[in-house]
Amino acid sequence: MKTWFEPLGARDAWFLYAERPDTPLDLATVYVFEGASQVPGGRGAQGIEETIAERLHLVPRYRQRVKRVPFHLEHPVWVDDANFDLGSHVRREVLPPPGTGAQFRAVAMRIMARPLDKRRPLWEITVVSGLQDGRVGIVNRAHHAMIDGASSLDIATLLLDATPEPYTPPPPAEPWRPRPAPSGWDLARRFFWDPLSRTGGGVGLRGLRTAWRQPWRGWYGLGRSMVAQDRELFWNRAIGPQRTGRGLKLPLAGFKALKERYKCTVNDAILAVIAESLHHWLKARGDRPPEKIRVFCPVSVREAGDRGQLGNRISGMVVEMPTGAIPIEERLRRIQYTTGDLKRTRQAVAADKLAGLAEWAPPTLLVLAGRVMSTPQAGAKLNVTNIPGPQVPLYSGGAELLEVWPFAPLYPSMGLGVAIVSYNGFVHFGLTADPGLVPDVEDFARHIRTAAESCLALASS
Repeated sequence: MKTWFEPLGARDAWFLYAERPDTPLDLATVYVFEGASQVPGGRGAQGIEETIAERLHLVPRYRQRVKRVPFHLEHPVWVDDANFDLGSHVRREVLPPPGTGAQFRAVAMRIMARPLDKRRPLWEITVVSGLQDGRVGIVNRAHHAMIDGASSLDIATLLLDATPEPYTPPPPAEPWRPRPAPSGWDLARRFFWDPLSRTGGGVGLRGLRTAWRQPWRGWYGLGRSMVAQDRELFWNRAIGPQRTGRGLKLPLAGFKALKERYKCTVNDAILAVIAESLHHWLKARGDRPPEKIRVFCPVSVREAGDRGQLGNRISGMVVEMPTGAIPIEERLRRIQYTTGDLKRTRQAVAADKLAGLAEWAPPTLLVLAGRVMSTPQAGAKLNVTNIPGPQVPLYSGGAELLEVWPFAPLYPSMGLGVAIVSYNGFVHFGLTADPGLVPDVEDFARHIRTAAESCLALASS
Protein backbone atom coordinates (compact mmCIF):
# COMPACT_ATOMS: atom_id res chain seq x y z
CA MET A 1 0.00 0.00 0.00
CA LYS A 2 1.41 3.36 -1.05
CA THR A 3 1.85 5.81 1.78
CA TRP A 4 2.23 9.60 1.80
CA PHE A 5 4.19 12.02 3.95
CA GLU A 6 6.03 15.33 3.64
CA PRO A 7 9.11 16.16 5.77
CA LEU A 8 9.13 19.37 7.78
CA GLY A 9 11.89 21.79 6.96
CA ALA A 10 14.51 22.40 9.63
CA ARG A 11 13.15 25.85 10.50
CA ASP A 12 9.62 24.54 10.92
CA ALA A 13 10.83 21.56 12.95
CA TRP A 14 12.83 23.83 15.24
CA PHE A 15 9.62 25.31 16.65
CA LEU A 16 8.52 21.83 17.67
CA TYR A 17 11.90 21.05 19.25
CA ALA A 18 11.99 24.35 21.17
CA GLU A 19 8.45 24.23 22.54
CA ARG A 20 7.82 23.52 26.22
CA PRO A 21 4.51 22.92 28.04
CA ASP A 22 4.70 26.45 29.50
CA THR A 23 5.83 28.11 26.24
CA PRO A 24 3.44 27.20 23.41
CA LEU A 25 4.97 28.37 20.15
CA ASP A 26 1.86 29.12 18.18
CA LEU A 27 0.78 32.35 16.53
CA ALA A 28 -2.53 33.75 17.72
CA THR A 29 -4.74 36.40 16.18
CA VAL A 30 -7.92 37.72 17.74
CA TYR A 31 -10.53 38.98 15.28
CA VAL A 32 -13.57 41.04 16.29
CA PHE A 33 -16.52 41.13 13.87
CA GLU A 34 -19.74 43.07 13.85
CA GLY A 35 -22.63 40.98 15.07
CA ALA A 36 -24.93 40.96 12.05
CA SER A 37 -24.32 40.22 8.41
CA GLN A 38 -24.62 43.08 5.92
CA VAL A 39 -26.09 40.61 3.43
CA PRO A 40 -29.65 39.30 3.92
CA GLY A 41 -29.43 35.71 5.06
CA GLY A 42 -25.65 35.89 5.60
CA ARG A 43 -24.26 33.54 8.20
CA GLY A 44 -22.00 36.16 9.82
CA ALA A 45 -18.88 35.30 11.79
CA GLN A 46 -20.89 32.84 13.88
CA GLY A 47 -20.99 30.63 10.79
CA ILE A 48 -17.24 30.58 10.21
CA GLU A 49 -17.21 26.80 10.70
CA GLU A 50 -19.35 26.42 7.58
CA THR A 51 -17.05 28.84 5.74
CA ILE A 52 -14.01 26.77 6.71
CA ALA A 53 -15.75 23.57 5.62
CA GLU A 54 -16.36 25.09 2.18
CA ARG A 55 -12.75 26.21 1.75
CA LEU A 56 -10.73 23.63 3.69
CA HIS A 57 -9.66 21.83 0.53
CA LEU A 58 -7.74 24.98 -0.46
CA VAL A 59 -5.35 24.56 2.52
CA PRO A 60 -4.47 20.82 2.72
CA ARG A 61 -2.05 21.40 5.63
CA TYR A 62 -5.04 22.06 7.89
CA ARG A 63 -5.93 18.36 7.62
CA GLN A 64 -2.39 17.12 8.33
CA ARG A 65 -0.75 16.29 11.63
CA VAL A 66 2.86 15.88 12.71
CA LYS A 67 4.36 12.40 12.95
CA ARG A 68 7.72 11.95 14.70
CA VAL A 69 10.53 9.81 13.31
CA PRO A 70 11.87 7.31 15.88
CA PHE A 71 14.99 8.45 17.74
CA HIS A 72 14.87 11.78 15.86
CA LEU A 73 16.82 10.22 13.02
CA GLU A 74 15.11 12.69 10.72
CA HIS A 75 12.85 15.70 11.11
CA PRO A 76 9.16 15.00 11.76
CA VAL A 77 6.86 14.64 8.78
CA TRP A 78 3.38 15.79 7.85
CA VAL A 79 0.82 13.03 7.32
CA ASP A 80 -2.90 13.14 6.68
CA ASP A 81 -4.96 12.92 9.86
CA ALA A 82 -7.07 9.80 9.37
CA ASN A 83 -9.34 10.91 12.25
CA PHE A 84 -9.73 14.53 11.17
CA ASP A 85 -12.86 16.15 12.60
CA LEU A 86 -13.50 19.83 11.89
CA GLY A 87 -15.58 20.09 15.05
CA SER A 88 -12.49 19.32 17.12
CA HIS A 89 -10.78 22.41 15.73
CA VAL A 90 -13.65 24.92 15.86
CA ARG A 91 -14.64 25.55 19.47
CA ARG A 92 -17.24 27.88 20.94
CA GLU A 93 -17.43 29.94 24.11
CA VAL A 94 -20.07 32.34 25.43
CA LEU A 95 -19.14 35.26 27.67
CA PRO A 96 -21.40 35.91 30.66
CA PRO A 97 -23.00 39.37 30.81
CA PRO A 98 -21.96 42.10 30.36
CA GLY A 99 -19.37 40.70 27.89
CA THR A 100 -16.70 43.35 28.41
CA GLY A 101 -13.38 43.61 26.60
CA ALA A 102 -11.61 42.56 29.81
CA GLN A 103 -13.67 39.35 29.91
CA PHE A 104 -12.87 38.64 26.29
CA ARG A 105 -9.14 39.23 26.85
CA ALA A 106 -9.15 36.84 29.80
CA VAL A 107 -10.75 34.11 27.68
CA ALA A 108 -8.36 34.74 24.77
CA MET A 109 -5.29 34.59 27.02
CA ARG A 110 -6.50 31.38 28.68
CA ILE A 111 -6.87 29.84 25.23
CA MET A 112 -3.38 30.99 24.17
CA ALA A 113 -1.76 29.53 27.29
CA ARG A 114 -2.93 26.02 26.39
CA PRO A 115 -0.63 24.06 24.04
CA LEU A 116 -2.20 22.72 20.88
CA ASP A 117 -2.89 19.00 20.75
CA LYS A 118 0.05 17.47 18.83
CA ARG A 119 -2.07 14.42 17.95
CA ARG A 120 -4.16 16.60 15.62
CA PRO A 121 -3.48 19.23 12.95
CA LEU A 122 -1.81 22.15 14.70
CA TRP A 123 -4.54 24.78 14.54
CA GLU A 124 -7.79 25.73 16.20
CA ILE A 125 -10.39 28.49 16.08
CA THR A 126 -12.58 29.54 19.00
CA VAL A 127 -15.76 31.49 18.30
CA VAL A 128 -16.60 33.75 21.25
CA SER A 129 -20.10 35.23 21.48
CA GLY A 130 -21.72 37.37 24.13
CA LEU A 131 -19.54 40.43 23.52
CA GLN A 132 -21.04 43.87 24.01
CA ASP A 133 -22.97 45.33 21.05
CA GLY A 134 -23.52 41.80 19.77
CA ARG A 135 -20.02 41.56 18.32
CA VAL A 136 -18.40 38.19 17.69
CA GLY A 137 -14.81 37.34 18.57
CA ILE A 138 -12.63 34.76 16.84
CA VAL A 139 -9.44 33.46 18.47
CA ASN A 140 -7.36 31.89 15.71
CA ARG A 141 -4.29 29.82 16.57
CA ALA A 142 -1.80 28.01 14.34
CA HIS A 143 1.51 26.51 15.38
CA HIS A 144 4.68 28.29 14.30
CA ALA A 145 5.86 25.01 12.77
CA MET A 146 3.27 25.29 10.01
CA ILE A 147 2.90 29.01 9.48
CA ASP A 148 4.62 32.36 9.99
CA GLY A 149 3.05 35.74 10.59
CA ALA A 150 3.02 36.93 6.98
CA SER A 151 1.66 33.59 5.79
CA SER A 152 -1.06 33.63 8.42
CA LEU A 153 -2.43 36.82 6.91
CA ASP A 154 -2.54 35.11 3.53
CA ILE A 155 -4.52 32.24 5.04
CA ALA A 156 -6.81 34.72 6.81
CA THR A 157 -7.62 36.45 3.55
CA LEU A 158 -8.39 33.04 2.10
CA LEU A 159 -10.97 32.48 4.83
CA LEU A 160 -12.23 36.08 4.69
CA ASP A 161 -13.91 38.00 1.89
CA ALA A 162 -13.16 41.37 0.29
CA THR A 163 -16.89 42.16 -0.01
CA PRO A 164 -19.94 41.47 2.16
CA GLU A 165 -21.10 39.00 -0.48
CA PRO A 166 -19.26 35.77 0.39
CA TYR A 167 -17.17 33.98 -2.17
CA THR A 168 -17.97 30.32 -2.69
CA PRO A 169 -15.02 28.45 -4.21
CA PRO A 170 -15.55 25.55 -6.57
CA PRO A 171 -15.93 22.31 -4.60
CA PRO A 172 -13.11 19.77 -4.69
CA ALA A 173 -13.08 17.36 -7.61
CA GLU A 174 -13.68 14.47 -5.22
CA PRO A 175 -14.32 14.05 -1.49
CA TRP A 176 -11.26 14.23 0.73
CA ARG A 177 -9.85 10.89 1.83
CA PRO A 178 -6.79 10.61 4.06
CA ARG A 179 -3.79 9.02 2.43
CA PRO A 180 -2.22 6.16 4.41
CA ALA A 181 0.65 7.28 6.63
CA PRO A 182 3.94 5.37 6.88
CA SER A 183 4.80 3.57 10.08
CA GLY A 184 7.55 4.78 12.36
CA TRP A 185 9.70 1.91 11.16
CA ASP A 186 9.19 2.91 7.53
CA LEU A 187 10.30 6.45 8.32
CA ALA A 188 13.34 5.29 10.29
CA ARG A 189 14.31 2.81 7.59
CA ARG A 190 14.73 5.66 5.11
CA PHE A 191 17.59 6.97 7.22
CA PHE A 192 19.55 3.76 6.81
CA TRP A 193 18.50 2.59 3.35
CA ASP A 194 17.93 5.84 1.45
CA PRO A 195 20.68 8.29 2.44
CA LEU A 196 19.89 10.60 -0.49
CA SER A 197 16.52 11.39 1.08
CA ARG A 198 17.94 12.34 4.47
CA THR A 199 17.02 15.86 5.58
CA GLY A 200 20.33 16.23 7.40
CA GLY A 201 22.45 14.85 4.60
CA GLY A 202 25.49 17.11 4.84
CA VAL A 203 26.73 20.39 3.44
CA GLY A 204 28.44 19.47 0.20
CA LEU A 205 30.71 21.59 -1.97
CA ARG A 206 27.86 23.59 -3.44
CA GLY A 207 26.59 24.44 0.03
CA LEU A 208 30.06 25.55 1.11
CA ARG A 209 30.37 27.82 -1.90
CA THR A 210 26.91 29.27 -1.17
CA ALA A 211 27.82 29.99 2.44
CA TRP A 212 31.12 31.58 1.40
CA ARG A 213 29.34 34.02 -0.89
CA GLN A 214 26.95 35.34 1.76
CA PRO A 215 27.20 39.05 2.73
CA TRP A 216 30.07 39.04 5.23
CA ARG A 217 29.16 42.38 6.83
CA GLY A 218 25.72 41.05 7.69
CA TRP A 219 27.26 37.90 9.19
CA TYR A 220 29.62 40.02 11.26
CA GLY A 221 26.85 42.32 12.53
CA LEU A 222 24.59 39.43 13.43
CA GLY A 223 27.38 37.56 15.19
CA ARG A 224 28.39 40.61 17.16
CA SER A 225 24.81 41.13 18.33
CA MET A 226 24.66 37.52 19.53
CA VAL A 227 27.71 37.75 21.80
CA ALA A 228 27.44 41.35 23.00
CA GLN A 229 26.65 41.69 26.68
CA ASP A 230 23.42 43.45 27.60
CA ARG A 231 21.54 44.29 30.76
CA GLU A 232 18.75 41.91 31.74
CA LEU A 233 15.35 43.53 32.13
CA PHE A 234 12.66 42.60 34.62
CA TRP A 235 10.81 40.45 32.08
CA ASN A 236 13.96 38.51 31.11
CA ARG A 237 13.51 35.67 33.58
CA ALA A 238 12.08 32.17 33.41
CA ILE A 239 8.43 32.44 32.46
CA GLY A 240 5.44 30.54 33.79
CA PRO A 241 2.40 29.03 32.05
CA GLN A 242 -0.04 31.93 32.50
CA ARG A 243 -0.57 34.72 29.97
CA THR A 244 -1.99 38.20 30.05
CA GLY A 245 -2.34 40.68 27.25
CA ARG A 246 -3.61 43.98 26.04
CA GLY A 247 -4.63 45.41 22.69
CA LEU A 248 -4.16 48.97 21.46
CA LYS A 249 -5.61 50.55 18.30
CA LEU A 250 -3.99 53.65 16.80
CA PRO A 251 -4.54 55.50 13.49
CA LEU A 252 -2.09 54.49 10.77
CA ALA A 253 -2.16 58.09 9.51
CA GLY A 254 -0.08 59.24 12.48
CA PHE A 255 2.77 56.86 11.65
CA LYS A 256 2.53 57.81 7.98
CA ALA A 257 2.83 61.48 8.99
CA LEU A 258 6.08 60.66 10.81
CA LYS A 259 7.25 58.80 7.73
CA GLU A 260 6.65 61.81 5.51
CA ARG A 261 8.08 64.35 7.96
CA TYR A 262 11.32 62.49 8.69
CA LYS A 263 11.70 60.45 5.48
CA CYS A 264 11.75 57.18 7.41
CA THR A 265 9.65 54.03 7.12
CA VAL A 266 6.41 53.30 8.94
CA ASN A 267 8.27 50.50 10.74
CA ASP A 268 10.91 53.00 11.94
CA ALA A 269 8.14 55.24 13.26
CA ILE A 270 6.52 52.34 15.11
CA LEU A 271 9.85 51.32 16.66
CA ALA A 272 10.44 54.92 17.77
CA VAL A 273 7.06 54.99 19.50
CA ILE A 274 7.83 51.70 21.25
CA ALA A 275 11.26 52.98 22.33
CA GLU A 276 9.72 56.18 23.70
CA SER A 277 7.05 54.25 25.59
CA LEU A 278 9.60 51.81 27.04
CA HIS A 279 11.65 54.72 28.39
CA HIS A 280 8.69 56.31 30.17
CA TRP A 281 7.24 52.97 31.35
CA LEU A 282 10.51 51.87 32.93
CA LYS A 283 10.99 55.29 34.49
CA ALA A 284 7.45 55.26 35.94
CA ARG A 285 8.12 51.84 37.46
CA GLY A 286 11.17 53.24 39.27
CA ASP A 287 13.63 51.37 37.03
CA ARG A 288 16.60 53.01 35.37
CA PRO A 289 15.94 52.93 31.62
CA PRO A 290 18.96 51.54 29.77
CA GLU A 291 20.51 53.55 26.97
CA LYS A 292 19.45 50.88 24.53
CA ILE A 293 17.54 47.60 24.43
CA ARG A 294 18.38 44.87 21.95
CA VAL A 295 15.18 44.02 20.06
CA PHE A 296 14.64 41.20 17.59
CA CYS A 297 12.47 42.20 14.62
CA PRO A 298 11.34 39.27 12.46
CA VAL A 299 11.48 39.99 8.74
CA SER A 300 9.57 38.07 6.09
CA VAL A 301 11.80 36.82 3.27
CA ARG A 302 8.80 35.30 1.54
CA GLU A 303 8.89 35.86 -2.20
CA ALA A 304 5.84 37.10 -4.11
CA GLY A 305 5.30 33.60 -5.50
CA ASP A 306 5.30 32.16 -1.97
CA ARG A 307 2.18 34.00 -0.80
CA GLY A 308 -0.37 31.60 0.63
CA GLN A 309 2.21 28.83 1.10
CA LEU A 310 2.47 27.36 4.59
CA GLY A 311 5.76 27.00 6.42
CA ASN A 312 8.28 29.51 7.72
CA ARG A 313 10.02 32.01 5.48
CA ILE A 314 11.13 34.40 8.19
CA SER A 315 14.46 35.93 9.06
CA GLY A 316 15.16 38.92 11.27
CA MET A 317 17.28 41.84 12.38
CA VAL A 318 18.56 42.66 15.85
CA VAL A 319 17.95 46.36 16.41
CA GLU A 320 19.59 48.25 19.28
CA MET A 321 16.58 50.38 20.20
CA PRO A 322 17.54 53.69 21.90
CA THR A 323 15.61 53.92 25.19
CA GLY A 324 17.69 56.51 27.04
CA ALA A 325 16.68 60.07 27.94
CA ILE A 326 16.76 61.64 24.48
CA PRO A 327 14.22 63.68 22.45
CA ILE A 328 11.86 61.72 20.26
CA GLU A 329 13.41 63.28 17.14
CA GLU A 330 16.82 61.91 18.11
CA ARG A 331 15.28 58.55 18.97
CA LEU A 332 13.71 58.33 15.54
CA ARG A 333 16.91 59.46 13.83
CA ARG A 334 18.96 56.76 15.56
CA ILE A 335 16.45 54.05 14.73
CA GLN A 336 16.33 55.18 11.12
CA TYR A 337 20.12 55.06 10.92
CA THR A 338 20.32 51.66 12.64
CA THR A 339 17.70 49.94 10.52
CA GLY A 340 19.15 51.51 7.39
CA ASP A 341 22.60 50.20 8.29
CA LEU A 342 21.21 46.75 8.98
CA LYS A 343 19.53 46.77 5.58
CA ARG A 344 22.72 47.97 3.89
CA THR A 345 24.77 45.24 5.57
CA ARG A 346 21.98 42.77 4.77
CA GLN A 347 21.84 41.39 8.31
CA ALA A 348 18.38 39.99 7.69
CA VAL A 349 19.74 38.07 4.70
CA ALA A 350 22.63 36.83 6.80
CA ALA A 351 20.22 35.72 9.52
CA ASP A 352 18.18 33.93 6.90
CA LYS A 353 21.23 32.09 5.64
CA LEU A 354 22.32 31.31 9.19
CA ALA A 355 18.91 29.78 9.82
CA GLY A 356 19.33 27.95 6.53
CA LEU A 357 22.40 26.21 7.92
CA ALA A 358 19.95 24.22 10.01
CA GLU A 359 19.00 22.38 6.84
CA TRP A 360 22.44 20.75 6.98
CA ALA A 361 22.30 19.84 10.68
CA PRO A 362 21.23 16.37 11.79
CA PRO A 363 17.76 16.47 13.35
CA THR A 364 19.07 15.08 16.64
CA LEU A 365 21.29 18.15 17.03
CA LEU A 366 18.38 20.47 16.36
CA VAL A 367 16.34 18.64 19.00
CA LEU A 368 19.12 19.32 21.50
CA ALA A 369 19.42 22.92 20.32
CA GLY A 370 15.69 23.43 20.78
CA ARG A 371 15.95 22.12 24.33
CA VAL A 372 19.06 24.07 25.30
CA MET A 373 18.59 27.47 23.66
CA SER A 374 16.80 29.97 25.87
CA THR A 375 15.72 32.17 22.96
CA PRO A 376 16.07 32.07 19.20
CA GLN A 377 16.48 35.84 18.97
CA ALA A 378 20.25 36.31 19.01
CA GLY A 379 20.47 37.61 22.58
CA ALA A 380 17.59 40.07 22.20
CA LYS A 381 15.61 41.21 25.24
CA LEU A 382 12.34 41.85 23.44
CA ASN A 383 10.59 40.53 20.34
CA VAL A 384 8.76 43.11 18.17
CA THR A 385 6.87 41.73 15.18
CA ASN A 386 5.32 44.13 12.66
CA ILE A 387 3.14 42.74 9.87
CA PRO A 388 1.52 44.93 7.21
CA GLY A 389 -2.06 43.91 6.63
CA PRO A 390 -4.77 44.81 4.12
CA GLN A 391 -5.97 48.42 4.15
CA VAL A 392 -9.51 47.58 3.06
CA PRO A 393 -12.33 46.09 5.15
CA LEU A 394 -12.72 42.32 5.17
CA TYR A 395 -15.79 40.23 5.93
CA SER A 396 -16.86 36.80 7.08
CA GLY A 397 -20.33 35.63 6.20
CA GLY A 398 -21.20 39.23 5.39
CA ALA A 399 -20.10 40.59 8.80
CA GLU A 400 -17.35 43.21 8.73
CA LEU A 401 -14.04 42.55 10.47
CA LEU A 402 -13.65 45.48 12.89
CA GLU A 403 -10.41 44.74 14.74
CA VAL A 404 -7.37 42.47 14.40
CA TRP A 405 -5.25 41.77 17.46
CA PRO A 406 -1.99 39.84 16.87
CA PHE A 407 -0.31 37.99 19.73
CA ALA A 408 3.16 36.49 19.30
CA PRO A 409 4.35 33.58 21.46
CA LEU A 410 6.56 34.18 24.46
CA TYR A 411 9.97 32.54 24.57
CA PRO A 412 11.87 31.29 27.62
CA SER A 413 13.46 34.21 29.48
CA MET A 414 11.34 36.67 27.50
CA GLY A 415 8.13 37.36 29.39
CA LEU A 416 6.99 40.23 27.16
CA GLY A 417 6.31 40.37 23.44
CA VAL A 418 4.93 43.00 21.07
CA ALA A 419 3.12 42.21 17.83
CA ILE A 420 1.73 44.80 15.43
CA VAL A 421 -0.51 44.47 12.41
CA SER A 422 -1.98 47.25 10.29
CA TYR A 423 -5.53 46.84 8.99
CA ASN A 424 -8.00 49.17 7.30
CA GLY A 425 -6.37 52.45 8.35
CA PHE A 426 -5.37 51.46 11.88
CA VAL A 427 -2.34 49.95 13.60
CA HIS A 428 -3.26 47.22 16.09
CA PHE A 429 -0.75 46.47 18.88
CA GLY A 430 -0.97 43.14 20.68
CA LEU A 431 1.00 42.91 23.94
CA THR A 432 1.58 39.44 25.39
CA ALA A 433 3.10 38.97 28.84
CA ASP A 434 3.64 36.58 31.72
CA PRO A 435 1.61 38.18 34.54
CA GLY A 436 4.10 36.89 37.10
CA LEU A 437 6.85 38.97 35.48
CA VAL A 438 4.83 41.81 33.94
CA PRO A 439 1.76 42.53 36.08
CA ASP A 440 1.40 46.04 34.62
CA VAL A 441 1.17 45.37 30.88
CA GLU A 442 -1.80 47.78 30.72
CA ASP A 443 0.51 50.57 31.92
CA PHE A 444 2.83 49.75 29.02
CA ALA A 445 -0.14 50.04 26.65
CA ARG A 446 -1.01 53.48 28.05
CA HIS A 447 2.57 54.66 27.55
CA ILE A 448 2.47 53.46 23.93
CA ARG A 449 -0.68 55.52 23.34
CA THR A 450 0.86 58.60 24.96
CA ALA A 451 4.06 58.22 22.94
CA ALA A 452 2.07 57.84 19.71
CA GLU A 453 0.09 61.00 20.47
CA SER A 454 3.31 62.90 21.15
CA CYS A 455 4.81 61.71 17.88
CA LEU A 456 1.68 62.68 15.95
CA ALA A 457 1.83 66.17 17.48
CA LEU A 458 5.51 66.35 16.51
CA ALA A 459 4.79 65.36 12.91
CA SER A 460 1.99 67.92 12.67
CA SER A 461 4.00 70.83 14.08
